[in-house]
Amino acid sequence: MKRKIIAAAITGLLLAQGCTNTASDSASTGKQTSAAAVGAFAPRAVQDSLEQGYAAQRAAIVSNLDYRLSIDFTRGDSEFAGTSLISFDYKPLTELPLTVDFYQGDVEAVLINGKAAEFSYQKWFISIPSAQLASGHNQLEIRYRAPYGNTGTGLHRFVDPEDKGAYLYTDFEPYDANRLFPHFDQPDLKARYLLDVKAPADWQVVANQREHKVEAEGDNKHWQFKQTERFSSYIFALHAGPYTVWEDNSGAVRLRLFARKTMARYVKPEEWFGPTQKSMAFFNQYFDIPYPYHKYDQLVVPDFNSGAMENVGAVTFNESYLSRGEKTQDALRNQANTIAHELAHMWFGNLVTMKWWDGLWLNESFATFMSNLALYKTEMFPGIWENYYSGTKQWAYDADDSVTTHPIQLDVANTTEAFANFDGITYGKGGSVLKQLWFYLGEDKFRDGVSHYLKTHSEGNTQLSDFIGALGEKSGVDLSAWSKEWLYTPGLNTLQASFSCEGDKIASFSLQQGHGEHDNSLRTQKTRIALYNQRGGKLNKSLTQDVIFSGGSTKVTSLVGASCPDLVYPNDEDFAYIKVRLDAKSLNTLKTHINQVEDAYTRLMLWQSLSNGVKETDISPQQFIDFALANLPAERDETIINAVADGLGYASSFLWEARRQGKDVQPYITAMEDFSWQQLQSAKPGSDLQKLWFDMYLGSIDSPHQWNILNAMARGTKTIDGLTLDQDKRWRIVAKLNRELKGDYDTLLATEKQRDGSDRGKLNALAAEVARPTAANKAKWVKIIQEGNQGLKLREQQYILRSLPDKNHPELMAPFHAEVLQSIPELNKTADDRFLVSYVNAMLPSTCSHENAAELGTLLNEWQGLKFPLVRAIKLKKERVDRCVKITSAMN
Repeated sequence: MKRKIIAAAITGLLLAQGCTNTASDSASTGKQTSAAAVGAFAPRAVQDSLEQGYAAQRAAIVSNLDYRLSIDFTRGDSEFAGTSLISFDYKPLTELPLTVDFYQGDVEAVLINGKAAEFSYQKWFISIPSAQLASGHNQLEIRYRAPYGNTGTGLHRFVDPEDKGAYLYTDFEPYDANRLFPHFDQPDLKARYLLDVKAPADWQVVANQREHKVEAEGDNKHWQFKQTERFSSYIFALHAGPYTVWEDNSGAVRLRLFARKTMARYVKPEEWFGPTQKSMAFFNQYFDIPYPYHKYDQLVVPDFNSGAMENVGAVTFNESYLSRGEKTQDALRNQANTIAHELAHMWFGNLVTMKWWDGLWLNESFATFMSNLALYKTEMFPGIWENYYSGTKQWAYDADDSVTTHPIQLDVANTTEAFANFDGITYGKGGSVLKQLWFYLGEDKFRDGVSHYLKTHSEGNTQLSDFIGALGEKSGVDLSAWSKEWLYTPGLNTLQASFSCEGDKIASFSLQQGHGEHDNSLRTQKTRIALYNQRGGKLNKSLTQDVIFSGGSTKVTSLVGASCPDLVYPNDEDFAYIKVRLDAKSLNTLKTHINQVEDAYTRLMLWQSLSNGVKETDISPQQFIDFALANLPAERDETIINAVADGLGYASSFLWEARRQGKDVQPYITAMEDFSWQQLQSAKPGSDLQKLWFDMYLGSIDSPHQWNILNAMARGTKTIDGLTLDQDKRWRIVAKLNRELKGDYDTLLATEKQRDGSDRGKLNALAAEVARPTAANKAKWVKIIQEGNQGLKLREQQYILRSLPDKNHPELMAPFHAEVLQSIPELNKTADDRFLVSYVNAMLPSTCSHENAAELGTLLNEWQGLKFPLVRAIKLKKERVDRCVKITSAMN
């Protein structure tokens, strides 16, 4: 795409993306670049993000980077100090200052080639006059101080409330490495890093490389690390604190696992080392490149904003992967999937990296696909692709069928937009499209192309054409048209089989492709059609046929003459990225014989088609609930039961809203409560299904009788055989009781606070208190959020914001509506992006009404200059309100 980018606060600067790529190539390869190659140089915009246009300029004049970093963590609880020695080559193509990214610290000195230099510091970057730089090699030394962070980004500092231990970790993607040290923070300026760190003597210090010397210095230790390979700074890592460590030296690469001391008792190292070793062996063989780094550490850290982060050799994981009770097989499978995902990044994303953030999708999509492929090929867990379909792919479908849909490959003007694009399209749709390409090209050709790509561009930066070119070269297939259809247009297509029979044979068969609400494109892809026939009381797969379809209609003559099917599923084994609409005969068969379908994968997809029908208003929530309650008890596949339970939860959410509107849906609410309670009682004691039905039971409680049972469970006077109420389950019960002021909610909250002094306990207690539906309580917490937050860290603010709204009592937040509207434009200028999104989601009303939808639309039109993540959040909120109105309006 050749969309031109206008850098914020700069008029007249037009940089074509094609020119940007040329500049980035020069930085990676050392080729000569002229000023004309990147357009006219312009001053950098003074803002908290990095523009793509400026990054291209800088890549044209800076190359051959090395960093020598010294970090001091012994200066107290509020700040750290450091020295960043930057060695680089400079091309004097402009007289404008060279800027070095550094976020809101204190710059104590700047030296250029050993001499004190003039500089200015504009809060987000340091400016160095170009006249002070030599043409050719330079050494820039920056001595600085910076505060520890509390938002989970940059260098985050966490103090454990139980043992007062202080823990540090870094999280930098896409543009937060400059919160740790001054440098050129963009992915196409790769560098090597030589690091030394001073830290308290009882701390572990973990970085991308192995330590080669640790010396005692009084109450501290001085850690020195070997020089790293060349990689982008967003995957640089520095973690420190009194972590507990486990080791596994059974493979070719040394593995270590870290967790804070008070969480160590919940760590089962085999749950981490086993999937890591198996995935590493698979990737070594699949890519035909040995693991490219010297060691592999995994750290489970608190207050983490995402699931995990692929720092070179020092990956971080969210502490939600540490359960304080027994994990289900589903939880273990998802954990192994995340482990494999981050490990895949060591090759795809770390060894070979996108030039700019418009290539983020390929990093994340590829790791998403490869993690599932690794688990599938190594047979670590059953049902890998089924789990992918019911989770990741549905996430992709929801995102792609939304008002905020976007192409997989899209322009990213700045790093703020890059942050907003960590979504279901980047991960789920991209991963699904790669699965389709794997099927389309064939497994061997796809693998050969991937290996060729990684070997060709090792330690370099690439763009999309490099990847597509490598696949095309090894497969012999021209993928240019495929790329245009799949990567540069948004939206989700539908697919339906159309057939007729004469006697008991198919007379005609075709596939009908439609386009979604947000897209007019029709695409080419390969699918597998499955025909089912009834025999002996079962629906068995009688024939499959692989077909490439395109356009609105594709005739499938190869199926003419086959036995007339009772059911057709046109995306067997889920290779195509498509939303299936069942033909009338198949839909009728499904409604009466779903439990007779022998193949579990197909049953899963058929159930999902019905569940999707609620969102699309093809069937009502009541119809889906009636069907599910009648047919689900006969189902034994846990992946299917999980998926249907999710569908029931979605459908039943509209029951509560319809009741609030005065509609007579009480029989369905009661049926859901009775059903979940019966399933919980009859489930095998201690089984994963028992845990699943407990989750559904919590969400369906309505009658005084069941509130009394729940209260008794919390008090310990009511038990269910095999169901252990671990600490996290107890907190969920307490939160439920407090949200509705039921039973001994106040006493139970006090008891759990005393029992659980961990950070999880404090956060859960905070959420339970905020959720109490009284006017005085809501006013108290709104004031805290609005007036300085009283020193709360981001994670605490998010827990408060998630607990403030109450769909059953929307009137409680109404008094603050005008104040909230006034606050958002100002917060847009000053607040952290993650806080902004949480604030808007919580504080803007989302009542299921035409009036609320209209107001959100008006705000989008009236508010100007909102950050990209904020606009997306408001659009999604309006879409959810519109859908709720549409669904509840059709309910009787």
